[in-house]
Amino acid sequence: MYKIENHPILEIPQNEDITFSFNGQPIKGEKGFTIAAALHQAGFPVHSHSLRNRERSLECGIGKCGACEMLVDGQIKRICITKVDNIHEVKEIPHDYNPGVSSYKKQDAIDVYKTDVVIIGAGPAGLAVRELLIQFGVDNIVVDNNDKIGGQFLMQTHQFFFFEKEKKFGGMRGFDIAKTLAGESLNGIFLNSTVWDILEGNRLAIKNIETETVYYIDCEYLVIATGAVPFMPTFENDDVPGVYTAAVVQKMMNNEFTLLGKNVLTVGAGNIGYLTSYQLMQAGANVKAIIEAQPKEGGFPVQANRVRRLGIPILTSHILLKAIPNAANDGVIGAVIAKCENFKPIPGTETIIEGIDAINICTGLVPDDQLLIKGNEIFGRKCFGAGDAIRIGEGTSAVLRGKQVAYEILMEMGVRVKYEEYLAISKEYIDSQQHPTRIIDEPFRPTSQRIEAKGFVQIDCLYGFACNPCEFACPHGAITKTSTSTVPRIDFDKCIGCMDCVYQCPGLAIFGYNVKKDWLFLPIEYEATEGAEVFLVDNSGKILGDGSIEKILRKPNKTHIARVKSLSLHGEDLLKARSFIIKDRYPEPFELLPADQEIASETYVCHCDDVKMDEILAIVGERKFISVDEIKHTTRLGMGACRGKRCIPRLKQKIRDFGVSVVGEATPRGPLSNQLTLGELYPRPVHENIIASKHKNTPKIVQVESLVAGGGIGGSALFRYLAEAGKKPVLINWGRGASWRNIAGGRPNFSVPELSEIATRNLEIFKELQNIRNIDYRPINYVTFAHDEAMYKALEASMAWSDAEMIEPADFKKHVSPYFNPNLKTYQAALVTHNCWQATPGRVVDLIRQIGVTSGGTILEDCKLIDLKKEGNTYKVLVQDHDKQYVEYQTPVFINALGPDGGHYAKLLGIETGQYAVKHQAFITRRLPMLGPNGTPLPMLIDRRHYKGFVAVYGQQLAETGQIIGCASPAVDPAETFKNLKINSKEFLEISSEIFVDWLPELSSVGFQAVWAGYYVEPRMILDTELGLFVGLRGQGFMLGQYLAKMYVDKLCGKPVPEYFDRLSIKGDGLLEKAFK
Repeated sequence: MYKIENHPILEIPQNEDITFSFNGQPIKGEKGFTIAAALHQAGFPVHSHSLRNRERSLECGIGKCGACEMLVDGQIKRICITKVDNIHEVKEIPHDYNPGVSSYKKQDAIDVYKTDVVIIGAGPAGLAVRELLIQFGVDNIVVDNNDKIGGQFLMQTHQFFFFEKEKKFGGMRGFDIAKTLAGESLNGIFLNSTVWDILEGNRLAIKNIETETVYYIDCEYLVIATGAVPFMPTFENDDVPGVYTAAVVQKMMNNEFTLLGKNVLTVGAGNIGYLTSYQLMQAGANVKAIIEAQPKEGGFPVQANRVRRLGIPILTSHILLKAIPNAANDGVIGAVIAKCENFKPIPGTETIIEGIDAINICTGLVPDDQLLIKGNEIFGRKCFGAGDAIRIGEGTSAVLRGKQVAYEILMEMGVRVKYEEYLAISKEYIDSQQHPTRIIDEPFRPTSQRIEAKGFVQIDCLYGFACNPCEFACPHGAITKTSTSTVPRIDFDKCIGCMDCVYQCPGLAIFGYNVKKDWLFLPIEYEATEGAEVFLVDNSGKILGDGSIEKILRKPNKTHIARVKSLSLHGEDLLKARSFIIKDRYPEPFELLPADQEIASETYVCHCDDVKMDEILAIVGERKFISVDEIKHTTRLGMGACRGKRCIPRLKQKIRDFGVSVVGEATPRGPLSNQLTLGELYPRPVHENIIASKHKNTPKIVQVESLVAGGGIGGSALFRYLAEAGKKPVLINWGRGASWRNIAGGRPNFSVPELSEIATRNLEIFKELQNIRNIDYRPINYVTFAHDEAMYKALEASMAWSDAEMIEPADFKKHVSPYFNPNLKTYQAALVTHNCWQATPGRVVDLIRQIGVTSGGTILEDCKLIDLKKEGNTYKVLVQDHDKQYVEYQTPVFINALGPDGGHYAKLLGIETGQYAVKHQAFITRRLPMLGPNGTPLPMLIDRRHYKGFVAVYGQQLAETGQIIGCASPAVDPAETFKNLKINSKEFLEISSEIFVDWLPELSSVGFQAVWAGYYVEPRMILDTELGLFVGLRGQGFMLGQYLAKMYVDKLCGKPVPEYFDRLSIKGDGLLEKAFK
């Protein structure tokens, strides 16, 4: 473990030294760097001990597991993401650790940000989403748990592959791409912030791990660009310090300037293995070998070549069996490997690699998709995945997928975009994922005459893939690459041998030659000195001859060009050379030793809870499959700090060797474990601090006399009567609630006489409205069937306060419909109630509002209520208007008429209504001739049986269109509480079909034209002028709402109202209707 003092690509800052105590010893770190870096540089790689007292070191390096949790000044911290700044003492957490009391009773308000889009992850995908959203003016916030933007780009020192029509990113290094994507302003990027959960109501719960503050963000769209976590295969002693994943190696090496080993074995010959091995060499380490279990290497050939040219041996068909720990068990000194077939070791082929002090595991990545799974549940189609969170790929793919996601969000939001640009980005994204395909066998070469004439280049890029910086590099247009599936071609007549392309190739696959002068122009990205003697090598690292470095041509992108004089290769033989190795750095001969000694080892699948493979197999027994949950709850595998992100994929792979499969997935969890304390969520006695504007701009403040929130029939009627009372109301409305979805009927018969009176008065208002303008008002009858004696008696009793008559089944055809089923024996009688009505809901609401506007009111449609609080006698109502601007309305009169959302906003004022929304489904048929008596519309028919999960099925025929419109009330309200209105149930469709066809068999051939749903707000009405509540109309707003609104405004204005109105306050009984709800 060593501090990197010099680096050929990265600038190493000189920061202030910070000294802290570790186990009583002074440790020196650097400001701005992590505790983990300081401890490793000081030679202390052990950060914790497992339950069985095994030494543990870094396992993820990015704060997503608990391996490096330590006590930092008395608090549990993950030291891989905790800086040394301002710390004093670091200790291991003892097994008998007893936490103390924190200062949990806080008086300051929690910040709640409001935005359109939240992007979790400030890596290549997240930043690409942000870049495009900003171009279209869409408000967004990016959240990332790192202290810098860039994600995986920050860990990469190489130039990136991009295929572009106009040069932008191709050939840039990762950290520079991140800066370009982010732009000049980092406003709206929240760093050092962990999203520890996604809560109901599209709320993201976040903790700033640097300032220790908890905050929330509410948004409409969510992008998960959380990247990936490394996959660590299961092998013996895989938890010993010194065994690290590539993510840890790269993070510590390229971000923390800490080498975790000087002599390294890399496991995995894919792009990650090649890149980390190359970067280890740049940082000053030796890579002893790369082993690969498959019979051939993976990754891009140009990546493999740059490693082979360093003389690093690559052993295919070899698998890692065991790490060999040192005597103190705080490091490794070797590894046991074996030849393999189909990832299974071949017995008797075991050998040992000695002389290593670190094992670099590069066996792939697993999408970090826990938040994506949760986000899909909460946000639905408004949740998008980008980058490695959905598909493991190169940074190039992540950027393109990010742009594709941004376009998809813009189109979902209704923002006008050029669809052809979306298609072009989508094609580039698909092309970027293609694996290189070999196109040519050898590089294009000039003629012999051209070779002798002057300098030129060869492009050793034999495979077609998405990369073309070389096209832009040539100032003379000598290089062309027509598509992602072709290779670059050189027009040697245009090539003048300027060598500009040599240092701009991301794959270091362009080489320059001047045969006359025995010169090679070779890319170099590590330290070398002019005059050094070198071996000239081919792509496999084979020595072809000798040479010396005459000149190093320094380039601004830090891929320099070494002009090497060949001393033994001449003429066209010179063209076989691809690189050089400085003679005194040439790797020592690689030797595999026989594995003839016993090495103590154990295999733990789960490192958090020390779960062994044998323990799992004991639970499995003779079974061939087992569920994830059973394993978790019997062995505790996956129940530690990483929440199964590491061990469950490990288990699924390893247990296959025993002929067992694991079914199901673990419940998705946010990275909450030990990141958040109970005290931090202790309720605070202050209202949330809403930051509901674009990056903290102050909302405009508007004073109004009165404000109604909610534009259903109740809210619209309040608006009308407030306007007529001279209160100059503002009505804010967002969306279309149940008032627009109801089945258009009203009745005066209730078992509570006061409700019957309200309904009768409400009927008079409907008649007045019809006289002003047509609302399709029409008197109708309600027909309620008596299916048993109890219902018969209840109906009979209701006749005392309603204009009604009881009819026998023999009269059903006469009074109900000439098409009524004569064979139906379900009912013993029916009550026909007169003085009922129907009208078109939309026309009613529209007219009420127009009356309010004419009387001085203002309507703000598509205006969303964001926050609500009361200071003294003034309500402060924060809204987002149609133009997405935030406005704070201040008013002495606020009325909550928000229907199913009313309870939520009442809570913001400290009021518990106890209300809940119950889904009721409805249907409508195509247009039909009138089916009622004498060519009139079919009256409202009601079946109040408790039958097949419903307590009422009812419907009528609309006089305006002839359509049958019907509904059904669920028997168990909790089963339908806040159910998704967009999803129809089979049970509703069947009960509606059954009851209506039983009534009128001719309807059996009539199709549904639409099926929908709305909410009834239960369990009672609350109309309270002191609390500003007009909620809980129980699906009776069309029947009662207008007169209730009139009484409410009269009460507010000090006018007399009926005594029973007080029973509707939160302290009253709510005039609860039970018999005829």
